[in-house]
Amino acid sequence: MSEKEVEIVLCVPGPWVDRSDLVERIVKDSEGYIFAGMILMQMETNQSFELEFESSDERMLSAFEAAGPHWNNSPEMDLISSHKSVCYLISKGGSIESAHSIMKAANALLKAGGLGVKVESTGLAHSPKDWGEQCEYSYLFKSHSSYVVYVTSDETYSCGMHNFGLPDAIINSADSDNPSELLRAFTHYILSESPDINDGQTFSVDSEAPKYKITKCPSIDYGENTLFNNPFGMWKLYPLGKKTNKSMLSDWFYAPLQTIRKCCR
Repeated sequence: MSEKEVEIVLCVPGPWVDRSDLVERIVKDSEGYIFAGMILMQMETNQSFELEFESSDERMLSAFEAAGPHWNNSPEMDLISSHKSVCYLISKGGSIESAHSIMKAANALLKAGGLGVKVESTGLAHSPKDWGEQCEYSYLFKSHSSYVVYVTSDETYSCGMHNFGLPDAIINSADSDNPSELLRAFTHYILSESPDINDGQTFSVDSEAPKYKITKCPSIDYGENTLFNNPFGMWKLYPLGKKTNKSMLSDWFYAPLQTIRKCCR
């Protein structure tokens, strides 16, 4: 899996009138980063990220509103329309470590005046406050909220687990009373616990909740030249009927729902 190519791209609009302004603000306020050439570097760790600096984009507010409905109509969202320029942070993804490292780099840009973060490789936008909290508690896998979104129609599926180097998940929406929350629990579990999952094993959010059979399936094809595609595949969850052979339940995963809810938004 580690050989599969995944690129993480984070969009950070800001008030910087030109490149020199951005360089100065990073040195002054980012707490340990410098910007030289096209590289943003953390001085203590020497971790580096490609940074593309571009002029303002009149579509930015509408893009953030579409990707961040949970903070629409807030003062923070309104500020997006005032941006003077845009930073695009780019890094190889596909691991928890790389996903967390570029999160911290984006947070450095927020400290330097950035107005929000949009995860281009998921289609999810966050306010500066939320992003800062997700970085602070990344050791509790709060980063799950940073990168993973859930889409519901006839099927409900996740998008964004590829940023961590993990499969996404899908379920027929009619197979759960709350399919988004079920997948949120499942994907958070495989991120935080790194279980060794095989076809035919089962999952439940607690000992009394319905159990679901886990089956490997192909990823959703979002088309060419998109950052959404997941080369690590998907897990599909099927409900176990009352007449399911008990031997199928001999190896099942239990993720305490209360613990998960403390870590997920």
